[in-house]
Formats: sequence, C-alpha cells, structure tokens
Amino acid sequence: MRVSIVVPVWNGASVVPDCLEAVYAHSGDELLEVVCVDNASYDESAALIADRYPHARLIWQPVNLGFAGGVNAGIDAAQGDVFVLLNQDCIVQPGWLAELLRALEVHSEFGIAGCTIVNSDGTLNHAGAFVRRPDAYGVHSTEIGDGEPRPVEYVTGAAMAIRRSTWDRIGRFDEGFYPAYYEDSDYCYRARRKGLETGLVPSARVTHLLSSREWQRDPIKHAANQHFARYRFVCKHFDSAETTAFFGAEEAAAQAERYFDQALGRVIATRDILRNLDDVLARRSDDLGDDLPQAHRRQLRVGFTQVLQRSFSVAEAMGVSHPLVSPLESSADWQACRQRLELLRQREYDLLTRIYFTPRSSDQSERLIRRLFRLLMQRPLSLLTGREHLLLADLNTVHVARMDEIETMDSISRQYLSQLSQLSRRARVLEILTEYDYR
Repeated sequence: MRVSIVVPVWNGASVVPDCLEAVYAHSGDELLEVVCVDNASYDESAALIADRYPHARLIWQPVNLGFAGGVNAGIDAAQGDVFVLLNQDCIVQPGWLAELLRALEVHSEFGIAGCTIVNSDGTLNHAGAFVRRPDAYGVHSTEIGDGEPRPVEYVTGAAMAIRRSTWDRIGRFDEGFYPAYYEDSDYCYRARRKGLETGLVPSARVTHLLSSREWQRDPIKHAANQHFARYRFVCKHFDSAETTAFFGAEEAAAQAERYFDQALGRVIATRDILRNLDDVLARRSDDLGDDLPQAHRRQLRVGFTQVLQRSFSVAEAMGVSHPLVSPLESSADWQACRQRLELLRQREYDLLTRIYFTPRSSDQSERLIRRLFRLLMQRPLSLLTGREHLLLADLNTVHVARMDEIETMDSISRQYLSQLSQLSRRARVLEILTEYDYR
C-alpha cells in the first residue's frame, strides 16, 4: 500500500522541521509522498517547507481552513492508497508506518487506524479515545492492553490512517468543526455507522510535543471553540434519550461553573450552535442518513437555549469580580499619572517651604521670634536678591504640569467610563437576544 502523509500546517515553523525530519527518516519505502497544507500561516512555516523540503508537496491556502479544511485539501491532492494525518508537532518513531500498514492488512474491518501517542518525556498520553456520556467530553484511554491492535471508539487526528476506500465511502471531514476539535471523533463515529471499525495500533508510536498555546492567548475563544465542537457532535450523533441526559448534565455543569472564561465560552458556543442548528442537522442527514423528527429538533433548540440562559446568568454574576475591562486603578497609564502627580505635589510643597521659609514639619508650632525673623528678614532679602522670583517661576511650571497630569487622568477616566458604558450596552443587547433566542 502506498501512503500519502498529510500535515496541516499553521504557524508551525518551530516544530515542522522536526516533524518532517522524523517522517522522512522513519517511514520507509511505504511512503509515497508528504503533503503539507499551509493554512495561511503568518510565520515563516510555508517558506521554510518550500526551501528545506522541496520534495514535499506544499499547498498554500489563502485563509485558515481549520484542521478539517486543511485535511480535506491535502487528501484531495493526495495519490496514495492510505492517507495518514499527522499533526505538525508530532514526531514519528521508527517502524511506526510499517506497524500501521500491517494492522490494516491483517484487520480488514479497520477502515481507520491510529497510533499510541506519547509525551515528549516518553510517558503515555493516550491510546485511543471515546466520547463520554452524558456530557459528550472526549476521554483519552490510557490502557495499552496486550499490545495487539484492537477496536476503539475513535483515534485522534494527531496521527490517523484512513484507507482510500474508507474516504470514498465516508466522505470528507466536516469543516463545521472549525477551527478544530471533534472532527476526528466525528469521522470515526460516522465510519462506525457504516460498518467500518477504528483500530488502535499500540506498536505504532508517535511523540506529540503539544506545542500549541492558543488557549493561553485567548482563553475565552478557546473555551467557546471547544464547547461549540462538543455541541455540534451532540447534534450530529446523540439520539433523543442521550440528548435528554446531555442537557441535564450540561445545565448542572453550567450552573456549577467556577471559571469566567468557561462560562462566557458556553454563552458564545450555545449562541453559535443555535444560529447554525438547521445547517448542522442537514449535515447529520447527509453524513448519517438520519433525518431527525421535529420533536428532537425542538428538544435541541429548547435545550441549548436553556443552557445559554443559565450560562449567561452565571457569566453575568462572575463578571462582577472578573470584568472584561480591568479596574481603573490597575491601568498602567492611570498609575503612571498618579505617580507623577505625587512627585509634582511633593515638588510644589518643597518650593512653598523655600519661598516662605516655613518649617517642613507641620506639627511643630512656629515660635514668634522665628516668625518675625522670617517675615522681616528672610522674605525681604529673598525678594531683593531675585531668589523668590526664580522659585515662583519654578512653582508656576510645577503647577502647569500638575494641571496637565490632572487633565490626562480625566481623559483616561472618560475613556474608561466609555468602555464600561459600551460593555454595558452590549451586555444588555446580548441579554435581550438571549431572552428571545427561543420563542
């Protein structure tokens, strides 16, 4: 069997070279081609591949198609009998491809096969996976067993082999799971519905570097993407009884949520799934040949609306202590203005004590002799020598600077209040839309 390895690439310049080096070193004669699909990376990934690996087929995409879109584009161009999907931060181990192909030859019931995934320190990450009921979270298995290939519910797209005959029968990956998550489990469950098993091949080992840090850059968006993909999977694969149990678990989880990014992520995800529900169910019909009755459709719409409303209430309550706009006191510009104002106030105080020859400590009463000496001797002498004129000029400069800082702080305050007002208006609009998502 000839093998085409498809590597979706997105900003992977730091990991793609190690991935491709391992592929070419450890894949043997079975490897026909490597197809790299660059999903509009804004780093030098594509240029690096073109320069250092000219024998790899590079497909440039003008926009990010997501994982499923990148896979579809790569397989459309691939010529092998078996397509192997490989993450850009995965390092294949010696003999991995031969083990995958051997399992596919021996087990004709396997339309899809996956690898044992290990961490960079050699510890087991997962060996197959399943979608847990009732909450529909993907759970990685950590049981190797006797080391022989065995059926599993699904294998992850980090390293997944698909027969061409499976591809022709099942069809393309569902690009509605955008940008990522659950597209691999969806594909394996679709294959099972058509009588094709997914097999785990424990002896085929791949190291996953887990290099992505997108969840750190935007945790709310990351949470929303994960919840949306999970909800899409439920809409495509759960029957009515499973859906009832799912909504019971999801409402309880939403009510008990302790993290603001997760609560708000649920709000965003449920709104998205409600807006796209008709399209999702049309895709269910196309992929599974399963047209849902009206009662099940209504069940999904009502259930997700209730999760949305519950999540919004939780996010709204948590937003008091986890606001999207930081408190004014934590603003760097505000703090810098306050520090400058304090320095100017101290400078003004020092100038006044020098002009009027007053004692620096205000809690000490001034003696009469000292006061007469200051008024009758020091002040007139200071005026005659021009000293007081210079100090007054300096004081005026400080006063002008203080007024400028106060004006700057006032501008910062107005901007902050404008942001709060805008967020308040948006929250109110979202609240109204939430109330009318299902009528």
